[in-house]
Amino acid sequence: MSNYMNSSECAVLSRRNFLKVGAAAFAAAADLTPAVLKADTLENAAGNPNQIGFLFDQRKCVNCKMCAKSCENTMAWDEGTEWRRVLSSKEKDGYFLSISCNHCEKPACASVCPVSAYSKRKKDGVVSFNREVCVGCKYCTYACPYHAPQFSNAAGRINKCLFCFERLDMGERPSCVSSCPMGALSFGLTKDIKQTPGAAARLEKLPDPEITKPSWVIIPKS
Repeated sequence: MSNYMNSSECAVLSRRNFLKVGAAAFAAAADLTPAVLKADTLENAAGNPNQIGFLFDQRKCVNCKMCAKSCENTMAWDEGTEWRRVLSSKEKDGYFLSISCNHCEKPACASVCPVSAYSKRKKDGVVSFNREVCVGCKYCTYACPYHAPQFSNAAGRINKCLFCFERLDMGERPSCVSSCPMGALSFGLTKDIKQTPGAAARLEKLPDPEITKPSWVIIPKS
């Protein structure tokens, strides 16, 4: 487990190092102004050709938080957890980040879970989670550099985004995507969304994607 904890400690959201091991979420005061280091290419596409992921267009987000509100209403979050969060920067107005579980190609949460509560669906790469199996050890909260798994003291277990896989199976969009009035949040095959003009996978002030290979893409606001 220590290797993953070291990776989390090294994952930096901003120059102020707000990403701390054991924290329940990213700090809202973090600098979210992204500096593109390297645009993604077909060469580093997901190993699973059917892997899906989120695409967040930072230029369109107005911080209405409808994505998070819709997720909460649809998925009935356990008390004290947020499956999707919208972070805002205090250092520069107008920079927001909508983030949830990134359904990584190499999910650290699954690697450290002692009861195999996590599994990755072959059909679309979604990282599912069985809340009934969870024993509340919190190993996954330390392993994930994005702190996507969150522990509910009230329920005594972990919660996280499931990509609304039941909706996907019925041909519907995730609730967060459906509710975004600005079209800032969308999803698709990672091999396709990574080719979106202006999109980037490596951002200076977010965790190194090589740690877990997250299935998400951001179009940064200039």
